[in-house]
Amino acid sequence: MKQIISLFILDLLISGAVAAWLYFTQGEYAALMTGLSIFIALSPICLIFASPLTLYLSGRKINKLGVKLNNHGALKILTDVNVAGLPYNRVLTNGEYFITDLIPEGLNQPTLLAMAAGAETDAENILGRIIYDTAKRRALRLQPSTNFKELPGRGVEATVSGTAVRVGNLAWIESLGVKLSANLRTKVDQLLVKGKTVLVVSTGKIARGLIALKDDFNDDAIKFLGDLKRNGIETLLLTAQPKKMTSWFTKNFAPDNIRTNLTPEGKAREVQIFRAKGKTVAVIGNDTNDLPALKSADVSFLLEGGSLNQSEEVKADFEIPTLESFLLLRETAAKVAKTLKVNRLIALLSWIILVPPAIMSALENSPIPWHPLASLIGVIIFSVIILVNSLRTS
Repeated sequence: MKQIISLFILDLLISGAVAAWLYFTQGEYAALMTGLSIFIALSPICLIFASPLTLYLSGRKINKLGVKLNNHGALKILTDVNVAGLPYNRVLTNGEYFITDLIPEGLNQPTLLAMAAGAETDAENILGRIIYDTAKRRALRLQPSTNFKELPGRGVEATVSGTAVRVGNLAWIESLGVKLSANLRTKVDQLLVKGKTVLVVSTGKIARGLIALKDDFNDDAIKFLGDLKRNGIETLLLTAQPKKMTSWFTKNFAPDNIRTNLTPEGKAREVQIFRAKGKTVAVIGNDTNDLPALKSADVSFLLEGGSLNQSEEVKADFEIPTLESFLLLRETAAKVAKTLKVNRLIALLSWIILVPPAIMSALENSPIPWHPLASLIGVIIFSVIILVNSLRTS
């Protein structure tokens, strides 16, 4: 819009200057006719049809796909995307976690689950809610908790009946100086190889046991990753899961790049690293932990069905119902880019054809008789051509 306004001002200055010169050299009539001819011929009306109109029509088509477009400018960037950043949880999986294993050490399974659920009482993350809801369904007695603190991408900590309890991923728990027994460490490795999410429950510096959860991978996600490869787009898997789960990821998803043990900020950092390499990165997310990565991306996509919504701090460029929508959008964006290119060439051609005779009409013995109506008719003809071309995207 700023570009259009600037062109209008430039047009007004040029036509006004010519009209002022003619007013003093050839009289009022010549100044009016030539100044008006130049103003109409040089006006960016065709450019208005060339870009904003095309983007508006493409937006209508995108809405028919069930996609909400929040940033029309992102369509231009989308065609250049060559890396897709994909968080693992709830994007490549169904988002329906369930507890598969309770492995206590020095206590029984109900006590381990109740201890973890007590710490997760006020948790907002999906894993914490699953643990709490499972304990409630099993009618376990939960002790009151205080001093609750949630660390995104790491875990939670709270004081349960006077005891400091932490529930979180292995990397975070170990960073706090908690040592796992050889038995628990072996169990962790076995669970990770099976593609399970493992949380460690600890009190103080003592590991009390493990809780393993599973979220079955999405069959549509497998097809989507294959489609990305066929379209020449690299995949960047961003996950808080440990590196030991890499073999399972590779077997089931075969991403081009895997980054593990990531905090939400770590996901954003990996996106920035790829952008620093000259890549154009799109990130698809639907969880609060994906916020930093979405902010760091060239183009951001909010996938329906997660804990993240547009009332959050970030405003995603697109809201999509399925992963497949990403490629449909990219295909649409490519058509839009092609249409915009043709439209701009037509707008440029209108200036090349209309402006010279309008300027030459300032000469006393102009070789080409010209009138403001000729400029107006020419602009209308080129605008109609652009409009017809733009309708191809709707």
